[in-house]
Amino acid sequence: MSEEKKMKILHVYRSEPNDDTKKLVEILSRDRDATEFKLYVNDPNYDMLVQMIFDADQTVSWW
Repeated sequence: MSEEKKMKILHVYRSEPNDDTKKLVEILSRDRDATEFKLYVNDPNYDMLVQMIFDADQTVSWW
């Protein structure tokens, strides 16, 4: 049996997401391998972010 590969989506947050954003993220992440990166935390690792962007099939930025 072959396993279907899921699309990888990365959500990048500029600020802490509100309820509307969380709902939209939930909808966009359905049936996908979703990861998140929070720019609003102290000292984000930008090297890791760049690698995560290249690894993802799709990246969405949330302000």
